[in-house]
Amino acid sequence: MKKIIIAILAITPVLYFSACKKKYTTDGVTEKIVEPHYPTITLSGDQFISVPVGAGNYVDAGATGLDDNTGITSALTPEPYSVDLTTPGFYTVIYKMRNTDGYFSDMTRFILVSDVADSLDYSGVYVRTTGTPTNVSKVAKALYKTDNVGGVGASGVPNPAFIDDVYFGQIDDTTLVFPEQPTIFGTLYCDNSFIYPSTSDTVIKYIVRNPSFGTAVRTFVKDDDGQ
Repeated sequence: MKKIIIAILAITPVLYFSACKKKYTTDGVTEKIVEPHYPTITLSGDQFISVPVGAGNYVDAGATGLDDNTGITSALTPEPYSVDLTTPGFYTVIYKMRNTDGYFSDMTRFILVSDVADSLDYSGVYVRTTGTPTNVSKVAKALYKTDNVGGVGASGVPNPAFIDDVYFGQIDDTTLVFPEQPTIFGTLYCDNSFIYPSTSDTVIKYIVRNPSFGTAVRTFVKDDDGQ
């Protein structure tokens, strides 16, 4: 029985640490237990930006990182990136930082490359054919955001739990791109995404890819009255 008890005592600390905390030891004596906590990364400029096709070389505006342990702020160098200004689509620039306890944070900037005319503006209120309205706002050339990507709600009233900004871009006359992006629902993107412009009822369609949403095609029709 003594051998069994000794074995359990030896194993238990290993299971405890690997589950949730980082432990520093010296000669088997605990010095401190560190709860997970992370540095802060702040982008210079907007997280979602738009640049025209053929704009030249893209140079990112940069980012700074704050070590929450030391309070020291420093300029960050992005991960290697490539933004093809000859090909419409979304591109990303990623920054990462580790604090003095070894915990990492990351932050992504999204760059839309598009040759859609800047004069085009499809912002407005769009009503889901089997749901509730969403507000689509133009952020920059061909770049938009929607505040209710799922059109979730009842009796024409959006569900507050599903209100969050999701960004998308228009890369040609009918094609939309919703890049994989962080939201309150976790990582989210959309596919089969199209816009059908009209002088009366412009239509937007897409499928939301996220566990909080189903896999049906969601259709939104622009409400010209804004109601």
